[in-house]
Amino acid sequence: MKIKLFYQKHKQSLQEFESQVNDFMASVEVVDVQCTEATEGDYENLSATLGLLVLYKG
Repeated sequence: MKIKLFYQKHKQSLQEFESQVNDFMASVEVVDVQCTEATEGDYENLSATLGLLVLYKG
């Protein structure tokens, strides 16, 4: 088993991120996918970071 980590870059659109993940997942045998989301900053400058862990057979 192997893992691949994906993080949505600061200015990367959701569509670009989805395309990147989907392209990878189409080329391997996926076992599991786990998603995390974290917020950072303060009330004036709040941002969210999206991360995916893909477990696959390699």
